[in-house]
Amino acid sequence: METIPLYIYQQARLSRDPRFDGKFFIAVKSTGIFCRTICPVKLPLEKNVKYFNTREEAIEEGFRPCLRCKPEYSPKYNDISKQSIIVNNIISKIQAGELITSPITKIAAKVFTSPRNLNKMFVKYCGMSLKKFQNINKAIFAQKLLTQSNLSIIEISNLCGYSYITGLYELLYKHTKISPGKIKSMNEKKKVNFLTKDKEVHIRIPYFMNYDWSYFLSFQSKRLIASVESIDGNMYSRNIIFNGIYGRFRIFPENKSFNIFLSNNLLPVLPEILRHISEMFDLNSNIALIESSLSSAYPELTIKPGLHIPGVFCPFEAGVRAICGQQVSVAAATNLLNQFVTIFSRLDKYGNTYFPLPSDIKKDLLNKLNTMSSKKQHFIHFLNGV
Repeated sequence: METIPLYIYQQARLSRDPRFDGKFFIAVKSTGIFCRTICPVKLPLEKNVKYFNTREEAIEEGFRPCLRCKPEYSPKYNDISKQSIIVNNIISKIQAGELITSPITKIAAKVFTSPRNLNKMFVKYCGMSLKKFQNINKAIFAQKLLTQSNLSIIEISNLCGYSYITGLYELLYKHTKISPGKIKSMNEKKKVNFLTKDKEVHIRIPYFMNYDWSYFLSFQSKRLIASVESIDGNMYSRNIIFNGIYGRFRIFPENKSFNIFLSNNLLPVLPEILRHISEMFDLNSNIALIESSLSSAYPELTIKPGLHIPGVFCPFEAGVRAICGQQVSVAAATNLLNQFVTIFSRLDKYGNTYFPLPSDIKKDLLNKLNTMSSKKQHFIHFLNGV
């Protein structure tokens, strides 16, 4: 380990310190498995342990993810710097399941560099080529869907860019040591564990830290867009548009997992949707580290465990909500937001309402908003910059 003294990693491992969850991973030489610091299994001897900064490095050396602590769901820590900002952007999307099938030439073009230069950057910051990084995360993404979704082997193969399931078998065996027979067995178990109606996609995202879901529901209930999102008991639901595809998702926690149900037609953009949901519900943060840091910096504060920061589904909505909320109460801001959606919303063929896209906003219709002229002007400036 280069950035932190070895004894820090050793102490964090022995105490199962949740503050280090996702910051490094512990591989056990005798079993060929790597874990998170919070793994509940019996601690191995130090001589049998090897430490890795990233899960990709552990998999690259032949270790497979632990089935108990699920390193594939650990919090994300990318070392953001001026030199590696391009790489970090790509890493975040690949780790979320996006770009895992994109050609390197296409990815390089998006960040205005050459494939050769991009590969050099990945070797420098990740210790491996972009293609290898893609394949490792493709295997991680496939394993997630195999164990935590109701998707079939064929559907998972297609999402990973394979026309035949043999490609998926080879990928998983190479990087996770899961045999074709094991894959088929896992697929059969899912038929019992995942039951959905109306051909929904069902995905579980395990979480090991505290999450105050009741706080989110209370917070969001005062800010709901009545025709777009709803809260029913312990469940939050929302209509969404992504890449021209209309659908709906609902989410609720149960048995230390978030259950996410999505309209089946959203399957082609599943990785992107899951990333937006993870960001909206702050699922990638290490809440133990945040709470510990706040307690150290502000010892006079009473820290409420599991308090995550709710977000929004897309940046455009965040901008609209921010303008609606300027210098007014939450109730007034929510009322204006609902006016905005009523005037500019999109409807599908079934009459369901969706949050408008920037292209839906007609500036001359802003006069219909019951608000001060300066706020209408802010909307115009915002739309000019979108």
